[in-house]
Amino acid sequence: MADYKEVRSLRLRYRSLVIGVVAAGVVLAIVIGLAVGLTIQRCSESKDELVKVGLLFRTDIDSAEGMKEAAMLAVDDIRAHREKVPSAADIQVHSGDYDGSPDGALQAFRDLYSRQGVRLFVGPDTSNHAVQVAEWAMENAPDAVFISPRATSERLANATNTIRLSMGDQALALALYLKLKSDNVSVVIPVHVEDIYATDLVQRIRDLTDDMMDHITVGTSISYAPGTINNKEEARRTTDRLRDALNDNPGAVVLLASYSEARYILEAANGDSTLLRRMWYTGDSLALREDILSSDDAKLAAQTVSLYGLSFAGEGLHSKRRMRKMQTLADRLKRSPPVYAPLAYDAVNLFYDTCQIMRTTDAPTVLAHLTREAEWQNGLSGRLAIDSTRSRAFGDYLHSFVSPHIPDTSKVTVAMTGSWILDGLSKVSPMDDESGQQGGGRRRRDVPSSDMMSMSAVMSTAMSSASIFNKSDVMALKILAGDDCHNSMFSITATDPATYMQVEHDFTEDTFPEMFIVSTNYGYNLQMNCDKPEGSVTLNVLCPPSINPSDSMECVQTVSYPVSDQGGRRRLLLSQATTGAIVGCGGVIAGCGVCIGILSFFTFGISAAACVGPCAVGIGGTCSTAAGLGIHEAASIICTELFAQGQLDAQTYLADAAFGRQLAAEFPHVMEGYHTLANPIVWLMQRSDTATSIVKTFALPWARHMSYLQDMVDEGDQFGAVVMEIGMVLSGAVGRVMWAARAVMALGNVILIPVLIAMVTIVACLAMGKNKA
Repeated sequence: MADYKEVRSLRLRYRSLVIGVVAAGVVLAIVIGLAVGLTIQRCSESKDELVKVGLLFRTDIDSAEGMKEAAMLAVDDIRAHREKVPSAADIQVHSGDYDGSPDGALQAFRDLYSRQGVRLFVGPDTSNHAVQVAEWAMENAPDAVFISPRATSERLANATNTIRLSMGDQALALALYLKLKSDNVSVVIPVHVEDIYATDLVQRIRDLTDDMMDHITVGTSISYAPGTINNKEEARRTTDRLRDALNDNPGAVVLLASYSEARYILEAANGDSTLLRRMWYTGDSLALREDILSSDDAKLAAQTVSLYGLSFAGEGLHSKRRMRKMQTLADRLKRSPPVYAPLAYDAVNLFYDTCQIMRTTDAPTVLAHLTREAEWQNGLSGRLAIDSTRSRAFGDYLHSFVSPHIPDTSKVTVAMTGSWILDGLSKVSPMDDESGQQGGGRRRRDVPSSDMMSMSAVMSTAMSSASIFNKSDVMALKILAGDDCHNSMFSITATDPATYMQVEHDFTEDTFPEMFIVSTNYGYNLQMNCDKPEGSVTLNVLCPPSINPSDSMECVQTVSYPVSDQGGRRRLLLSQATTGAIVGCGGVIAGCGVCIGILSFFTFGISAAACVGPCAVGIGGTCSTAAGLGIHEAASIICTELFAQGQLDAQTYLADAAFGRQLAAEFPHVMEGYHTLANPIVWLMQRSDTATSIVKTFALPWARHMSYLQDMVDEGDQFGAVVMEIGMVLSGAVGRVMWAARAVMALGNVILIPVLIAMVTIVACLAMGKNKA
């Protein structure tokens, strides 16, 4: 009986345990199911989130079209990101295209606000339009927020709903004033349209000249109402008044604050010696406007007066990512994009990123976050700091002027699309840069107003650089190909420093100019082809960008020729003989006097005033040689062989070389180990197509990933990253073994020498003892 009770008790106990376990499992399953369900619901809610952005751009000018396309490029990049991160919010864009009037801008805004429910707006672009829309919205649409890429009017400081991605009128006026002062200008005659931007800019320059007590006089303005100049004939009334003012002031220069009517003013001025003997300045990017450069009369006048302008460009003007995006934009537009297009790209990203961070599309919340977080590292235009007036506090002004007319292109050619930046960038920064950290944490610092600026900061300009090819030096390339080189053709490819457009010039031996000037900001390529009995020979000078401090690389000089015993494969030669081929392959020519000497072939329109300040012209690097650490040694020698065989493009090869130089400096043992392993592989590649095919399966992804690490492409190669990790570890191990072997050998030498001395001493002593005996 006792046994029965015990068994029954155990059964009840086990049954209770099973019921408890099952119940706990059910509860756990319910909890997990609820968590999964909430997660799925949260993901679905995130995926259904929608950021609505309205674009307010004009339809009557090409530059506005370029900015709109830049904004759409940002939208495409956001959607590409969303494909990789499905939980990210979607973005929807509504275009409010309008004609070139403030009333048109206001009507476009009202339509998007009321009919589409848009609260976040990029634009309007100009100060005149932005002020009218922003002030109306403050009263009638208080929950609307604007990011204007280019508007500069200080009246927008009172508009609590607007952020300006450009700096204010005060910064632009100060930069222009300092340029006039450095050029020793005594009298300025303003010619401007009667709108908010131009009127305020001229007045601020006038106030600066009064406050500084300098010998600069701003004369009576020659102004005209908006919309009154639509052709050359209508512009003659303005140029007639300007001629009278210049006759009264023989030493005066012209300050032109204008828009599309600038083309007609320049057309009307063409051929008038009184108007064209003076330097013309402008407060915006007129020197880069395509409507001026596309009109023969306007371009000739702009070249004669060396039309000089300032355009706010943000920071990082020469960044590789910015260059790539602008070139993509150029492909869309089928022409040069406006230099300030990155500001529109950044405006869209600022809205979207803020909505993602704050997890809301509520416009006032977005605005509060944008103004509270003063510092941003985002987009194409570099560091974006918003000051207390909701304007940009830092950045660079792009100095540009239309390259002077060249009367004889057989003597001098400039490889630009229409304008050439000679004196680089003016950096504008506030006087008080309080970037300290306290307590070990991140402390938000108040960004000072852009009105508080340091004159020395505005005046400090970064030198642009260029390579100067003399015809005699270029023709020396033919010597490398031999005496039987015939039908030689020369091609020079570069990138315009303002528009990022590719520029290519082709010459024969007879048509090559006496001097050729090419910008080195983004690198360039000089190529010569000629015919020989055994086939075509190609000589290349491939030079990397000269403005990136981390890319202090040599140019690559290559000679490609047919090799009959290898099935016509082309080989690369790097030799000491190539060093002196191009202008000694080095040297810097600096100083304004040299600039004037270089430009002495130009018309009288270029004056000393156009060349004040640092305007250095220098070669874009030193040429590589077989001796020392040449580019082919610092780079991957496998990639050098792939480049020689035509399996690797030039830009990827340059990026690989940059990575190799950095690796050699930071991890020399890795580079030594790599060379030890790679040399026999290259030996096989030079003798077997099959070996090359196998090697490039691994080497090309590696090279593409190195290009990504050098910021030459947007995305890396995952397989290449794996190959790199394995290669780095293996090369590092081999390199350390090599170092250890040398150390052992050195230690052996250290031990062997005393032993030898001791043995010699013993033998000598024995010999001496034997002699005595």
